[in-house]
Amino acid sequence: MKKEISVFWVTVWVLVVTAFAWHPAVSAGEPMTLGMIGSRPSRLIQRFTPLVGYLSTRGVAVDKVVIARSLEEMAEKFRSGEADFVFESVYGALKLMDETGAVPVLIREKSGVKMYNSVIFVKKDSPVQALKDLNGKVIAFEDPASTSSFMLPRAILENAGLKLRESRKPVPGFVACYFSKNDDNTIAQVRLGRKVDAGGIKKSEVENKPEFRLLSPESAYVPRHVLVVRKGLPSDELRNVLLGMKDDPDAQDVLKSIRTGTGFSEFDGDPAAFMNTTVREALGL
Repeated sequence: MKKEISVFWVTVWVLVVTAFAWHPAVSAGEPMTLGMIGSRPSRLIQRFTPLVGYLSTRGVAVDKVVIARSLEEMAEKFRSGEADFVFESVYGALKLMDETGAVPVLIREKSGVKMYNSVIFVKKDSPVQALKDLNGKVIAFEDPASTSSFMLPRAILENAGLKLRESRKPVPGFVACYFSKNDDNTIAQVRLGRKVDAGGIKKSEVENKPEFRLLSPESAYVPRHVLVVRKGLPSDELRNVLLGMKDDPDAQDVLKSIRTGTGFSEFDGDPAAFMNTTVREALGL
């Protein structure tokens, strides 16, 4: 009888130890999964599959790309362990940090840009000389989900004490705003000057156009895109391989395929501290 009891407890002990040892947060060598957010899964998978293959040849096991339709869905995939790392805008990165404890690691220099900022712009001959003059006027933004063409410009206005209200027509006591659907539309409508008095946009889109004037202040500079990893995930190997891609001849086609031709770079200082101070303040979060 004693022997049977001993065998029973030994079996229980083995099962408990095995269960804890298998936990995905601490498993060594288990393949990682790249998460992406978008409405065209097949296109994203096709674009990022070469990166998955490259990482695997450099000792970073990544087995697939999983797609989420929204930030909320990606947050759930992070919590469940279905996705391990993702490249996101600074807004998306902060949301994942806040909701899942995700960790920012590197800057992705998307389309050759490491850092960017946003501005409010008007026609050169506009009577609007300062931000306060936009009270009772109409401003165009691209899209509510755009960091560069809505969130950063919105924060500029709110930090100046202005209140926004969505409307295509002027609203007394407010800056009326509406969404033009893309930056080209915003630029065209401000240039036309009939129904729109100003636009909010990434600075590089308008800084060299002589027909426009930029209002002060501008937003702070923020990273173009951020590599964020799931909480508890060892990321040193992934970080080192991604950083080395810009100097690896075999990686150049891969970088071009993911629109990261100039590669990945480090934050100036601690990534989490920068995101939680400079970026959070710039977005008004």
